[in-house]
Amino acid sequence: MSTPSITISEFNSSTGSLLNNVSTLSFGRITKGTHSRVKVINIAFSNVTSIGNLKLGLIADAGVTVNEGAETVYSDGSTNTGHFGIVSSATFDSSITAMPLTRHFAGINDDASSTNENNVSIGMNSDTVSYYIYLDIEAGSSTGAGNGAYKVFFDYA
Repeated sequence: MSTPSITISEFNSSTGSLLNNVSTLSFGRITKGTHSRVKVINIAFSNVTSIGNLKLGLIADAGVTVNEGAETVYSDGSTNTGHFGIVSSATFDSSITAMPLTRHFAGINDDASSTNENNVSIGMNSDTVSYYIYLDIEAGSSTGAGNGAYKVFFDYA
């Protein structure tokens, strides 16, 4: 079997039209105490028949507190509180991008493992293409410049 290949595509947050394929996401300058614009991506896999158990983990936090303590944890692993927003949907929905995201990572995946409880499950639109994934960041009042990192986990056949 071939090694899977991943293509991450970024979409216009207002129209849903494809902008380009990306290897990094830039949230740009975020004023302290505010939210970034919502980024919309999906993940397509090639050299595989099907993907299962797709999860996204936050493995570096850029000096931003990920979550002070989630009150509600949803079935996908996301929470109702936090500073790194994540939502997914089968179809593009501009109403999701119109305001800061309401679901977030519960915490950082500090061991970079696929089984970490802070990973968030993402659905699939087909055997090899994920749901749309919406991401944002809320910069705290004491943050400086930094880089965060996400990691994609999946099973494949």
